Amino acid sequence: MEQENTAIAAGENPQEQAFSRAAILLLKGIVSRGKDEALWQDILSNQTALRDYFRRLGLTLIIDELDEYAYLRQEESSGLPHLVPRYPLSYNLSMLLVQLRKVLAEYDRAAGSSRVVVSFEDILRRMEPFLPVQSNEMKYRQSVEHLVRAAMRMGFLQKIKGKDTDYEVRPILRRFVDVQWLDDFAQKLEDYEKYGQVRHVEATEENGEGEMMDELIRDDD
Repeated sequence: MEQENTAIAAGENPQEQAFSRAAILLLKGIVSRGKDEALWQDILSNQTALRDYFRRLGLTLIIDELDEYAYLRQEESSGLPHLVPRYPLSYNLSMLLVQLRKVLAEYDRAAGSSRVVVSFEDILRRMEPFLPVQSNEMKYRQSVEHLVRAAMRMGFLQKIKGKDTDYEVRPILRRFVDVQWLDDFAQKLEDYEKYGQVRHVEATEENGEGEMMDELIRDDD
């Protein structure tokens, strides 16, 4: 009731409110039908007006009705300041995204449920071969927890309600980690290995692996 009174006082009708809410939440990140059905319907019903609005800001509205998510893409040629967050990818975070993309591919081949769920223990198992050896298991778990939180902020993982250790791998990851991305990452891995051989850096040296790959994989801003 308080929100309705505020809208009336501001001279906004329900349709304008729906448009404004959809625009604001799209600017904040990825929107999926599973998280907010009303918001999803507002985006679909207002998509023409939303596309026109965002185009003026140098943004493209991407709506995937099959996997039921929407997000904004920055048009680099617009010359306008960036509104969509850009995330620098370390080697460790990039490797996590590769592993999560493999999980999606496994479910695609199995033609199973459309909701892809992975446990934290499975993530630990998948990441172990690629992370520096830690002095104890707790430090290793904490380092992976940090990467999982980063993937959640980017919108690629979503915690399952009522299950603290289970996560949904969101379908948008298919669009982000495509064949070209994987090819580029493989090349950067090769560059990293050559660099490590030249500098005689041990893979287990504290923080060395992540810091070097940060420079190789970090997005150009």
